[in-house]
Amino acid sequence: MDERLAAIDAELAIPDSENAAVYFGRFLADPDNAAILDDLSDLSPSAYVEPWADSEHPELAAELEQQQEFMQTLLEIFQMQKARFPVCTGPSDGSWQMLPDMRRLTFVLSWAAANDLAEGRIDAAYDKYRCQFRLARHLQEQPAMYYRSVGIAIEAVALGNIRRAAMRDEITPEQLTSLEMILAEPWNLNEIDAGIAARVDRLIDERARSQLLFAERFKQWLLSHRGRRQREQRQRLIRLRLEASRRVAPILIALRRHRERTGRWPETLGQIEPELSAQMLIDPQNNGPFVYKRQGSSFVFYSKGANGIDEGGSSSRPADDWPIWPLKINISPAAQ
Repeated sequence: MDERLAAIDAELAIPDSENAAVYFGRFLADPDNAAILDDLSDLSPSAYVEPWADSEHPELAAELEQQQEFMQTLLEIFQMQKARFPVCTGPSDGSWQMLPDMRRLTFVLSWAAANDLAEGRIDAAYDKYRCQFRLARHLQEQPAMYYRSVGIAIEAVALGNIRRAAMRDEITPEQLTSLEMILAEPWNLNEIDAGIAARVDRLIDERARSQLLFAERFKQWLLSHRGRRQREQRQRLIRLRLEASRRVAPILIALRRHRERTGRWPETLGQIEPELSAQMLIDPQNNGPFVYKRQGSSFVFYSKGANGIDEGGSSSRPADDWPIWPLKINISPAAQ
């Protein structure tokens, strides 16, 4: 099985000089960069953050200022168009450690970009969003589901950052265009890669089971068989939520453009439909419309979730609505 996995790696190999994954691996293997990442991730513990000024988090602001070379090197790596990460055979594989490091870097980029926005360094913030998207897309182009899962999570963070940036009061039409260009970056994903990913996942599962005693292998097979449908359903819901996230970012940008032209938010999403395809306004989680309601001088915008029931924007179980804007919707007693 190791030989078969190695053969897949060889089949998909690209020259090191063109491979962002090689440069990224070297970057993380550098003890100085590892120490910097440890320091920065201690100060930026979450994926999402609102724009913040230097005075609000002075220690992190000072650390970010000192680590400009670290950040610039990272941004340059993910300007590369191609990446082929090695196939990991399990947590003992050295390449596996890159996955949590990618998650930590995503958090650091979000915090650094939020500081850039607050301090007026708009282009610098957008460069970091672009880096997040490029990393997410590189991972989703890999021939293994564990890479793709991390890529999906990183893209979700990046799309959330775009939503926040698009809704800033100070945003200009030119900056909205820049956000649209980030969203429009091309993908290299194709069905051949998806088929290879399925082969790799099966081989890794077989390899793990082959190292167990027969009774334990049989138990693992039963658990795997019984849980397959649940895993497939969960993965389907995750994919649909990601597709919904990809649609709502351009919708928010179109809403902002309408407000810039008219001085007010539209009364319905139908008023921005000429700027978007009709398909873009359909929620893929339930094949129905997104919910948009004017509310005073602003609006609420949310998905009815997988169950397709309008629960007022509440995501508290058993409700499964997904607030899009604002990020936390105040639910009236009647809606509950």
